[in-house]
Amino acid sequence: MKTYNAIIIDDEPKLRKVLQIKLEQYCKAIKVVATAGNAEEGFQKINELNPQLIFLDISMPGGSGFDLLSQFKTINFEVIFVTGFNDYVLDALKVSAVDYLLKPVVTEDLTNAVEKAISRIEDRQKIELYHILQHNLNHIGEQETKVAIPGTSAYDFVKINNIVRCEGWQKYTRIYLMDGSCIVSSYNVGIFKDMFKSYGFFSTHKSHLINTSMITKYHKEGTVELADGSSVPVARRKKEEFSERVLKDFLLK
Repeated sequence: MKTYNAIIIDDEPKLRKVLQIKLEQYCKAIKVVATAGNAEEGFQKINELNPQLIFLDISMPGGSGFDLLSQFKTINFEVIFVTGFNDYVLDALKVSAVDYLLKPVVTEDLTNAVEKAISRIEDRQKIELYHILQHNLNHIGEQETKVAIPGTSAYDFVKINNIVRCEGWQKYTRIYLMDGSCIVSSYNVGIFKDMFKSYGFFSTHKSHLINTSMITKYHKEGTVELADGSSVPVARRKKEEFSERVLKDFLLK
C-alpha cells in the first residue's frame, strides 16, 4: 500500500494524540511523521520533513493556521483544516473547495477528508485551491469571492458576482454565468445551496438557486427575471420567504 507522510499541527495535545490514534486505526495510508503545537514549530517541521499532508488547526496562540500557510511561496502539500468554530471562516473554506474537520473530530468525517486529500495529492490541483482560499479570506460574504466549481475532471474558478444562477440537472448542476457560458458541475444543487448561503443566493425552487443581485424583475404570479434574460420559477411554498428575505432587502436599498 502506498503511504503518505503527514504532520498534525494543533495547540491541543489531547487533540493531536486522538487524531494520531484515529489515523493509525482508520487511515492506514497515512503515516504521521511529526506533530507540532504552534505555527512556528509547524513551519519548521514542514520544511524539515516535506510531508504530503498537513492537519492544521485554524486558531492557535502566536499565529493562526492561515498565518502559517502565508509563509510559503508555494504550497506543495495538501491541507485538512481542523477547527472548533462554526463561523464565517467555514464559508470561505467551503467555496474554496478545501477540506476541514470540526472538533471533536468524527471518524467518518476524517476518513472522508483523508480520501479526498489523497485524491488531490495525486492530481496536484491543490496549489491553486489555496491561492483561492487566501483571496476568499479577504472577501468573506462578498460577491468578490472566488468559487472553485468541480467538474468531472477539473475545477473552474469564477467570481460569485459572475454567477447568475444554478440549476439542478439530474445528479449535476448547471452554473450559468453573465457572459452566457454554462459550467456543468459534478456537485448536486443542494451542495451549492449550502456553499452560497452567505453570499446573497436564494433557492426559489428545489432545482433553482439564484444570485439575488442579478434580479431585474419579479412577477407576482411567481417568476423572477435575471440579468442574463432568463426566467426562474418561484415555488408557491417559497413565495412568502422570498418576499421577506429578498424583496424586502431590495426595498430597503
